[in-house]
Amino acid sequence: MTIQELLPLYALGLLEGDEAATVAKAIEADPALARELAGYDDALITPIAPPADLEKRLMASAGGGRFERFAARVSQLFDFSIERAREILGLTERASSWGEEAPRVFLIHFDAGPAAATADCGIIRITPGGVFPPHIHRGEETAIVLSGAIRDVDGKVYREGEELVYAPGTSHLLTVDGDEDVIFVARAFNGIELQLPPQS
Repeated sequence: MTIQELLPLYALGLLEGDEAATVAKAIEADPALARELAGYDDALITPIAPPADLEKRLMASAGGGRFERFAARVSQLFDFSIERAREILGLTERASSWGEEAPRVFLIHFDAGPAAATADCGIIRITPGGVFPPHIHRGEETAIVLSGAIRDVDGKVYREGEELVYAPGTSHLLTVDGDEDVIFVARAFNGIELQLPPQS
């Protein structure tokens, strides 16, 4: 290898013995090589800040996320591996994963495995004051509350760890109970039909 090819390795401290000595001697003799080495040093010591949510997403994918206790049930409900369940649950930690579907209602859509391939699947987050609008279930829907508490139209409150199951043809709306965001996963076969007020 030439001195030019060895220089990046020297900057990283990966050369030993004769190679390291040869490059060091060449740098002493050639100011241009010394400037090039300084450029490598600057590039190597410039810290790159990772995204703020990276640690949380990595922990979730490795089984250490805040929703880990739901990973096995999510895996079963959506018919995919527990690794995929952890990956999906880890998306909740990344702000850019959430799409705002309605005021104070945010969704992360994802595809399920073969047994639930025809279902609409997602993670829903509703902030206090938000309402998941009135809707009819075209098929069975199952949801699991991951955090917070949610109130159904009949007044029943579902809390972290509880499941909601709705039969085809039923309708309801959901609101946050309390002052904490509610996050839940949902699997709706054949989707839902929003009951929006008529436009005037």
